[in-house]
Amino acid sequence: MNNLFDKWKTRIPRYNEEFRPVLFDALSKKFGGSEKTKVDLGKHFSNNYELYMFAFFLGLYNNERVPIPDKAKKVDFNHAIQYWGSKGNTIGRTDFTILQEYIFAALVARTDVDFIALEKGEITEDEVIKALLQTMEAYTNGGLICIKEKMEENSNYFLQPTAFLRMVLNFKSGTLPD
Repeated sequence: MNNLFDKWKTRIPRYNEEFRPVLFDALSKKFGGSEKTKVDLGKHFSNNYELYMFAFFLGLYNNERVPIPDKAKKVDFNHAIQYWGSKGNTIGRTDFTILQEYIFAALVARTDVDFIALEKGEITEDEVIKALLQTMEAYTNGGLICIKEKMEENSNYFLQPTAFLRMVLNFKSGTLPD
């Protein structure tokens, strides 16, 4: 068996296209280009994958596992997980690739995978990676739904500097904090 983590992180998870204009365009800078060429315009996340990771953890912490509907168009931002949080050559940016490992550990814990069957060759690594990505996309979708609902409830909510932190700390049984 190869290293599942190394294989998993070469993948590009997807999200429901309906969130692109409403959340990704509104809350994060577009991926690509240097930090100097990105226009801030009050964006909270430097890259789309940062919003994706936040939504994943928001969904995970609050057990909001909502698979993307079959009829929905799934899209991605052409950036493999292995590059998420990488400092690269950017001055003043802190590397946070450790989050890749935290996401992977959470996925292994929350995905129903028979690792004995994998070891025996009864299921393939690709089947396991697919299951991990489905879990990741479902938790992210759940988190994106929570963010979208909050934005619809109060369009100015995310103008507050601690809005995203408060979402993680105060989310309780389906109700988002003020």
